[in-house]
Amino acid sequence: MAVERKSWTRNTLLLVALAIAAAFWLIPFAFLILTSLRAQGELLSDGVFSWPRELRWTNFAAAWNVGNFSTYFANSAFVVALKVPVGILVAALAAYPLAKMKFAGERWFFTLFLIGLAVPMHVTLLPLAQLSQKLGLSDTLWALLPPYIAFGLPFQILVLRGFFRTVPTALVEAARLDGCSELGVFFRVMLPVSKPALATLLIIDVVGTWNELIIALVLLSSETSRTVPLGLLTFQGQFGVKFAQLSAAIVIGIAPMVIVYVIFQRHLIAGMTAGALKE
Repeated sequence: MAVERKSWTRNTLLLVALAIAAAFWLIPFAFLILTSLRAQGELLSDGVFSWPRELRWTNFAAAWNVGNFSTYFANSAFVVALKVPVGILVAALAAYPLAKMKFAGERWFFTLFLIGLAVPMHVTLLPLAQLSQKLGLSDTLWALLPPYIAFGLPFQILVLRGFFRTVPTALVEAARLDGCSELGVFFRVMLPVSKPALATLLIIDVVGTWNELIIALVLLSSETSRTVPLGLLTFQGQFGVKFAQLSAAIVIGIAPMVIVYVIFQRHLIAGMTAGALKE
């Protein structure tokens, strides 16, 4: 009886702590939504923490049309649609031999990839700008793809190598005995059983690519090539900030990321913890 009461108390305290943490996370998001539904004058006169007098749904239409947000949204969707699958595929192709093949310098190659985690993005901005200009990619969305893929590889290889090592070697050997080439083993065995890890990387990569600002700020300049994070800067004028429209644009910008997380969140923990297990 005492053990059950102790367990009940512990579970109750845990639920209360989680509820408080969820409230702290949701309160700023709630204020963001309320701000997006208010008039600019009302927001300046009454302050952020007051209840809206009237819900202004037109702020979303203004953010989408007047702020040219539809162009920024389409640009970000284009970059994500190309970068994420290509980046994850390249990382998987690199992680497979590091996890399931024995060759000279295996550990050195893996260490070399991990060094990429320690390279600050900011020290590469000037070389990236010069390189994109020489290649004729300056101020185009294509200039974002190589650095985005390169900076994502170290972490993706780390996660996928850990997951691939948990796949039984007997399964791989059986596929080889059946006549599968290494690419056949990779596409027919490794990728299908690695859906949790791939879903985890998809969530992280989509969110990271969608929200990236620094590289896009350096490589893109024209309004027609801006992505969503750069587009949010257009709501700040010389003499003030359109807070209501800016908040509406932020809500529009984060909505796809929330949808992606809701769809794939059940795979997130499974994919991140799988690498901690040894074969």
